[in-house]
Amino acid sequence: MNTMVSPADGSADLAGFNVLVVEDDYFVAKEVAKILREHGAHVLGPVPDVARGRALLSSVIPDCAVLDINLKSKFVFELAEELEERGVPPVFATGYDSSFVPQHLRHAPCLQKPVDARDLVRHVREEITTRRLAQ
Repeated sequence: MNTMVSPADGSADLAGFNVLVVEDDYFVAKEVAKILREHGAHVLGPVPDVARGRALLSSVIPDCAVLDINLKSKFVFELAEELEERGVPPVFATGYDSSFVPQHLRHAPCLQKPVDARDLVRHVREEITTRRLAQ
């Protein structure tokens, strides 16, 4: 099941960045991780739930996080808030409409599945760059 369009250039747009991936669909998680790695990112996970996402945060703080909104009927918004408190920007990748995202998190990109690889890489890179410039 290929849910994403993969770039052929293998560029290193995300080289040196740690990106947390929290996604409960195995095939989507594997594809998201593959795309990020192809662009030079070090992928933390992917993990299928909030608890495992939190566990990874005890060893390293990511530069960005790609989060599915609905993880086996549990929403990821609390984790997104915790990440933002640590200075980690979230990027949502979901089948939900962006209006489903709580108002206070709507500044975060919300990519619709199937996610285009170029959009994923661009938004992750932009979120990291914007966050670093703001510090």
